[in-house]
This record gives sequence, structure tokens and C-alpha cells, in this order.
Amino acid sequence: MNEEILTYNIPYSEIILRQINQYEFKRLWENNLTKNNKNLLGGIITLLIAIMFFITKDYGFSGLFAGFGIATCSNYISYYSSYRKNKKKFHKLIDKEILNLKINSTDTIWEFTPTHFGFRNYKSEYKFIWQEITYCILDDKYLYITASSFLNFILDKANIDEDNFNKTIHYLENKSQFKEI
Repeated sequence: MNEEILTYNIPYSEIILRQINQYEFKRLWENNLTKNNKNLLGGIITLLIAIMFFITKDYGFSGLFAGFGIATCSNYISYYSSYRKNKKKFHKLIDKEILNLKINSTDTIWEFTPTHFGFRNYKSEYKFIWQEITYCILDDKYLYITASSFLNFILDKANIDEDNFNKTIHYLENKSQFKEI
């Protein structure tokens, strides 16, 4: 019995490209920002403890707690400014990618064959054997495929119909590994 080959020819969509990339950026930074906010709260509590020791004239502990509190708060500020800088850089990269896609408006090709997973767009072409592929489904909306542990491909459910999306998931279940991210 011959296995089915799934090929999707997906036209360029600025809206979906922005959605996918913003989702990925948020997913990557969200946990770190949550931890950073908790660290800020810990730093403020540590500074309050330092003030309490200062009021009771225990200057040794006051200095110790003040040092930890100040270090934690400055770390928060540094991390938050890094986040803001990376967010600006990210938006510039997305705008540049959208401009490149408008100039080179070739469709993206997704290919699922018995021997490999393939992806092709205007600037690159990839083929990976199935042992290199992991996948997961994010928010019941995105199919997140990781190849060779460093390349990520995101297929939005809006790009293909429900039947083909389910066929693709079934294909991945049989050929690759499911991996939570």
C-alpha cells in the first residue's frame, strides 16, 4: 500500500505571518517575563526587610538585605530593557520579512512524504528525515514542527482546511515524535 503524500501550497498572508511570529515571540518571552516580575516582587520585599532592619538599627543585616534588593531590582530593569529592545528588533525583522515576501511573492510549500518532511519558501528549501522531526499542537491552532532540534516551522490551522489539518496530524503521529514545548 502506498502512503499518501501531503503537499500544501500556502500563499503569502501578511496577517497570518504577523500572527504566527507574534505568538512565537510571546511564547518565548512570556515565562521569562513572569519569572522576572516575581524577582522584582522578591527584590521589593527584600528592600522592605532592609528598611525594617535599618529602623531597628541593625545596620549589618540592613546593608545585606539592601544589597540583595538593589541587585534584584537592577536585574529586573536590565532584563526589561533587554525585552523592550528585542521586541523593537523583532518588529523590524518582521517588517523586513513582509517586505521581502511582497517582493518575492512565491508560495510556501509544505510536503509530508513517507521518507521526509519538506519546506520551501522564497529564500530556502529544507528536507528532513522523520527521525529528526518532533511536533506539538499549540493552543489548538498551530502545528509546531521542530526539525533537527533547531529549526521551527509553524503551520496555522487557518492556512489549511480541518480535514487536511487532521490528516497532517495523523501523518506526524505515525512518522515523528510528539514533544511538549
